[in-house]
Amino acid sequence: MKFICPCEDLRREILYASNFTTKRNALSITSNVLLINKNNTLTIKATDSKNGFTSSIAVNTVIPGSTTVLCEKFADILKNIKDDVELEITEEGDNLSIRNSKESKFIVNMRTLEADKFPELEEAPEDDYFTLGQSLFFDMVEKTSYAVGHDESRFFLTGVYLEYKNDKLVMVATDGKKLNCVRREFDRQIEEFVPSIVPVNFLSNLKMIGSGDGVLSLTFKNGYAFAEIEGRYIYSLLISGNYPNYERVIPKSFEYKAVINREEMLNAINLIAVTIELKSKKIIFEINKDGIMISGEDSDGNSKNVVKCDYDGPVIRLSFNYNFLLDAIKRIEGDEFIISFNNSSTAIGLTSNPESDYIFIIMPMQA
Repeated sequence: MKFICPCEDLRREILYASNFTTKRNALSITSNVLLINKNNTLTIKATDSKNGFTSSIAVNTVIPGSTTVLCEKFADILKNIKDDVELEITEEGDNLSIRNSKESKFIVNMRTLEADKFPELEEAPEDDYFTLGQSLFFDMVEKTSYAVGHDESRFFLTGVYLEYKNDKLVMVATDGKKLNCVRREFDRQIEEFVPSIVPVNFLSNLKMIGSGDGVLSLTFKNGYAFAEIEGRYIYSLLISGNYPNYERVIPKSFEYKAVINREEMLNAINLIAVTIELKSKKIIFEINKDGIMISGEDSDGNSKNVVKCDYDGPVIRLSFNYNFLLDAIKRIEGDEFIISFNNSSTAIGLTSNPESDYIFIIMPMQA
């Protein structure tokens, strides 16, 4: 096998592929990337048995053929070669040589394994895909994925829940203490699919590969999520389990609402957070018509700050994990946001002002 191609093009695809290979066992064939060279096209495939990646680039095929090389090592070599170098890559026997095609100033050899040992990748029927705008979909991912759980005993909470309901794509993430939900309409037809729990890594890889412009295509079949994006094809095994009824967690209505300047609240929380004990992470809101008194207790005393708000209701005292608040408020768009609540012991909601298609739910801490 022999082909010639720009280093920059090959490096980009190998770096993408490295996110889909087995990392803990360098002896496994799934630690390798499959290279198929024919008809002036190099097809690149990677899998760790649960996830898969396929892409292709234009090359000058000198001798067609296929082989596999250790993906991580291949990526490290390509990282140390300049973008404008044109590479000549040749396999002879069980060695792959990498050299500058024009100057022959360097040469690197890598061990190869036979291509026929590489496993087949999963596939979905082409007509089952539906398309979504990248920017709108990635915004949904940004607003939800950080809220997933990390408790392996509740593995079904470590993924993002996705369903199509009432003509809206719904994305939900929760760890039992906070819950983020986005219900969004798209201007493209979305085919019905079985509600699915999608691994965060699959969504992160989509964002990494995507440009944020144009569209991506998705489908969910036979326990897998499949996507086509920027001319690349990826998939992931879905997470099994029964996802909790998120609609029960989100209050159907809120009796009280306070409208707050977003930047002022972020600055106040960050200032108070410096004084709070790391173990508790508790921040206290005392909301009244004059504003919100924000305080935090630590071993050396306490700190307080006041943020103005638009509120017409009784004085109420709420306690939160300040990290939950910061994570949510940072992702709210606009100059103002709304804190909605019913009492000091039930879930509160954070939304933009005016309200949009997303809501962040936080369970209060004991006062």
